[in-house]
Amino acid sequence: MRFRKWPRPAAYEETARKRAAFATKQRREREALPLFANMIAAGQHSVEEEMADRAVWWPQQQRRLRDERAAVWRQARTRLFEFSEQKRGAIRRAWRDCPYPADPYSLVDFLYQIAVGKVDPERPPWRYHARAQARTTINPTSFDEAFKRIGQRKIETAPGLPVVEVPHYCGNLGHGILFLDAMPPPRDGDPIAIHVRGVCTDADIALIGRLAEAAEQRPVKVIRVDVLQTRATGFSHRLLILGCSATKRNDPGWMPAWERYDGPLWRTWRTVDPGRRLARVGFLSARYGFGSGDRPIEDYDARLTSDLADRMIAGGMTTRWPRPPSANRPDNYGSHPGCEIASLAYHGTRPFTDVALVGGGLYLKVMRAFLDGFREMRCVAPDAEITEINAGIGVMRQRLRAWLEGGRGS
Repeated sequence: MRFRKWPRPAAYEETARKRAAFATKQRREREALPLFANMIAAGQHSVEEEMADRAVWWPQQQRRLRDERAAVWRQARTRLFEFSEQKRGAIRRAWRDCPYPADPYSLVDFLYQIAVGKVDPERPPWRYHARAQARTTINPTSFDEAFKRIGQRKIETAPGLPVVEVPHYCGNLGHGILFLDAMPPPRDGDPIAIHVRGVCTDADIALIGRLAEAAEQRPVKVIRVDVLQTRATGFSHRLLILGCSATKRNDPGWMPAWERYDGPLWRTWRTVDPGRRLARVGFLSARYGFGSGDRPIEDYDARLTSDLADRMIAGGMTTRWPRPPSANRPDNYGSHPGCEIASLAYHGTRPFTDVALVGGGLYLKVMRAFLDGFREMRCVAPDAEITEINAGIGVMRQRLRAWLEGGRGS
């Protein structure tokens, strides 16, 4: 087990600084109540007596702390052996490379977090874990194979009719999770209606109908009840992602990113769209990662490197930026890209259909990777038009102005 050794006990070391500090303490006690200074001085003992008392007290204090620490180690060992042998091995491996201090108090807390289910020793939170792949059913042969019943919902089948409880199913045919409600027929002889929510193709709708008819042995009508808003449906929602600028306002404290950044591209955007109505604005920063334009930031000096860009891409939608200044600090800094894009897209209810990526080569590399995550979150429409702007600064300003002005009629 990883542990930090307790310092070897040593005799109390008397120094001139300690003697002077004690004398100063006694003088301040007398000066605090000048009318009773003589009485206070009479009750004070000498520096030599204080040093002698400390020489006796110091080894006792060391022994007490050492015994207390050993007792906590024994408590941690007892808790460790309450787990199975297989899990103990995983706990030992996690403890060897965890960022927590190597003391018994941290180990006891670590074991408690595992016992209550907050930490999985096989997937510790201080390591990066690849994104989990959704379980999909490709080419199912039956309705039960493709969809699992997860409960029931209370739904009003038609205006004016009473609320009824209908079976509720979920499944994934390869394009995203789907939720199905099996609606009872309003009249005898009418087909069963299945309401489908989620991202799916026309082929998926047809497949659901065939599987449901085979399971029910009667006609089934499949209805898609939440059609994703896309450019094809006449919906328009624009997003502009700008790379951060080296030129910033050096005002102290915090201010929105679109006020802090003062580079040429940001000045062009503010000139063309002073009311911030032509597009919703986000930024990509070497320090703060991806964020909405109104996110408060401080003045900073950082540069995006290839290594940092790769770390941002590997972190995906759920890694907070900026990162903690120390590995021993808890990961409660900043905000993750998924949270920022959700607020810009009204939590997926208004996905972006026109996106402009503006910045240098490394910035565009990270922005492209984030777009995949934004699509998975349904914050960017599948058929969204993507415009990349990367050239000389003068050309970039012209193209940015043209893209912004192209949305005046939207």
